[in-house]
Amino acid sequence: MSIKPFLKLFKNDQLSTLTCTSALFKNFYKLSYLAAAKNSGLFDLLSHGPVSGQELAGTYCRDPKGREALEAWLQLGVRLGFLELSQRGYNLRGLAKKLALPQNDAALALVQEVADLHYKLISRTPEKLRNGEFWGLKDQDGEVIARSSRVLEAFQTGAIDRTFPVSGRVSLLEIGCGSGFYIKYAASRNPLLSALGLELQPHVAEVARRNIREWALQDRARIEIGDIRGKTAGELFDIVTLYNNIYYFPVEDRVTLLRQVGKFIKTGGFLLMTTCCQGGNLGIEVLNLWGAATATGGRLPAVDELVHQLQDAGYRNVQTTRLIPGDTFYAFKAYFAAAT
Repeated sequence: MSIKPFLKLFKNDQLSTLTCTSALFKNFYKLSYLAAAKNSGLFDLLSHGPVSGQELAGTYCRDPKGREALEAWLQLGVRLGFLELSQRGYNLRGLAKKLALPQNDAALALVQEVADLHYKLISRTPEKLRNGEFWGLKDQDGEVIARSSRVLEAFQTGAIDRTFPVSGRVSLLEIGCGSGFYIKYAASRNPLLSALGLELQPHVAEVARRNIREWALQDRARIEIGDIRGKTAGELFDIVTLYNNIYYFPVEDRVTLLRQVGKFIKTGGFLLMTTCCQGGNLGIEVLNLWGAATATGGRLPAVDELVHQLQDAGYRNVQTTRLIPGDTFYAFKAYFAAAT
């Protein structure tokens, strides 16, 4: 083998650039493959053990050319370390096998979110801005987002543990309830807690309703479709929550939003809000991009900025807690002035 091509690349200051660029490809391929394996149903097909190539071809292929392409796709999965091929067929291995476990579904959903939504955000936002366009809720998969948001579950539930009473009758309004998981968690801690989950996206609300039924909580929790900004204040609650969704509202509208939310808080009740804030990790930076580049949303808040917005909206005794050491995921607990 001649080394002349390498010497030429080195002399032209191209070798190090090509080497560094190539090093990025494998992780991109891995992320894309894991998302595709979930989206295509391969994780479900292989979750109970090996499946032969012939059986997989029967699921995915209509002709011999398709079988050739499927074999190449599966071969790539083997090369990436996510599949293994034995006499019994193809099986999940390594990280793919771990992600297929139910307890790791949030991490798997985050892989799907990054490979789809985050990729589009990063690659297409400049083009959209040139055309005077922004992203919208229809551009994201609400069910995937509801699942991926649970990667913060351990920290989110810690905020609930610190603030929610574990006994006595408590009424909860969760604005943007997603899958309903945090309603379930709060209800499991306090057997006398009742809840209303308000969800803007109909298909996500249906997921939450289905979950509430499966968890046998239909006598204690109900799910409504709607926007808190258009909801007439009537029923009051001991606790109102906004989990990881303040960036779905424009910055200039947040004081008005928070004032509207306060109208649903009982005397002595409180608001618990959690959100990523400015200055966090790379994932948080992409979340900041999503908020800023969404037609109906806004960038992530700074901590002091959100405290001032709460105060301007009529809240007092605003308490902030960093939920992830060294990062910018915070909880804000505050009492509405009319309810103190």
